Amino acid sequence: MYLTLNRALLIGFLLLGLRSRIKDSCQAHSHIITTTLYEDLFQHYNKRLLPVCSRDGNVTLSLNTALRQIIDLNEREQVISINVWLRMSWTDCRMRWNVSDYEDIDHFSVPYEDVWIPDITLYDSASDEVMMPGREDYIASIYNDGTVHYNFPTVLKSICRVDVTYFPFDTQICSLKFGSWSHHGKEIDVVNSMKQGDLSYYVQHNEWELIGMPVEKNVLFYACCKEPYPDITFYINMRRKSQFYVMTVLFPCILTSVVAMLSFILPAESGEKVSLGITVLLSLAVFLLLVSESMPASSDSFPYIGMYFAVSMVLVSLSCTMTVIVLMFHSRGCSGRKIPSWAKRIFIVKLGKLVCSQSGKYLLDRDKSREAPLELHVNGRANNIVHPEKTAEPTQNVVTNNSTTDMLLRTKEPLARLMRTQSTILERVENSLNKSHVVNDVEDEWHQLARVLDRVFLFFYIVISLITSSVFLGIMANNS
Repeated sequence: MYLTLNRALLIGFLLLGLRSRIKDSCQAHSHIITTTLYEDLFQHYNKRLLPVCSRDGNVTLSLNTALRQIIDLNEREQVISINVWLRMSWTDCRMRWNVSDYEDIDHFSVPYEDVWIPDITLYDSASDEVMMPGREDYIASIYNDGTVHYNFPTVLKSICRVDVTYFPFDTQICSLKFGSWSHHGKEIDVVNSMKQGDLSYYVQHNEWELIGMPVEKNVLFYACCKEPYPDITFYINMRRKSQFYVMTVLFPCILTSVVAMLSFILPAESGEKVSLGITVLLSLAVFLLLVSESMPASSDSFPYIGMYFAVSMVLVSLSCTMTVIVLMFHSRGCSGRKIPSWAKRIFIVKLGKLVCSQSGKYLLDRDKSREAPLELHVNGRANNIVHPEKTAEPTQNVVTNNSTTDMLLRTKEPLARLMRTQSTILERVENSLNKSHVVNDVEDEWHQLARVLDRVFLFFYIVISLITSSVFLGIMANNS
């Protein structure tokens, strides 16, 4: 039993060794055949010449790209950086062989420098270095029917015309234009193998949402040459993800504009109405600066959000001006100058009712209270102020006796002096009260006028702000 097991193990090791030798022998033989095929094909091959075998023939180049990632879109420099996989295929008539002559080898690979490769160029390249880095670092696959495939990954920088009119709800279209730089269409005809770029391996970008990548073939004639020059153009359609800009730029701007309304509600006596408006104006200037830093310095298109910020700054500036006007009218009562009756009637009474202000009603109630006679309260009784000169003469049919008559005659003169003194004092008190009421009334009228104007300016600011915001949001919604 022990000997049988040893024999089985020995036979197994021998079979494994034999299999390994056969495999190595097959690989070596395949390598020899491939080397022979390579030498036969490239013995008289010149990679500098176009792979055409007839006088009127041309090379048909099939071009396609697989978009891997959008690296960056620089709005200020108007340059897009992308990672793509370029796929090229063409037919080289000098690279054909009979499969049966080379033991069914139908394809093999050669380095870039051994075979003819078309000079495909990115027309709108913005790279300062090698236009297509990594282009010469990969190998080409050659098939027995003469088809050559050359695929390689690269990072491209292309000029992209950025339109920021609808920022941050904008959609951008960047084009990648590929074509032969030195050969015209009669020598190399570039065709697109697919109607859309390959997006199977696309990695999502954190700021841009890819919509699509359509492909279009163009045939152009340039002033230098009479031959046609075909090109394949890939259009990268992408939409900006606006949530970040809405929360960090747009929403704070709208909130700041709402805060500017508080300057009209703030009492004039607080002394902070103008300070609040200036603070809001500075905040809007900071937001506008943040937007302008990411926008291209171009006069072709100006973003609507910049216009919205500019209009908001104009409104806040107007609110500061209107606040100064309100404060000017509020402090005008100190001069003692009365408001014209027509201005009082139009602005305080009629306009006050229109803006739901109680100033007109307050003045009417105050004027009615001024029409009541002035009363002097003495010993808990209210007595009208009466001047002794205006009193009627005492009646003559008073029945008195001799003693009372003598007493009245003795006290008449002091009593008259006392009444005159009392009348003088009361007149002074009345004049002083009247002057005080006049001064207070003038100040109250100017204060009421300032409140009415403040309310009017508040309604004006709200209406203009709502119109501006509605127009801006409507434009953004239509673009979306």
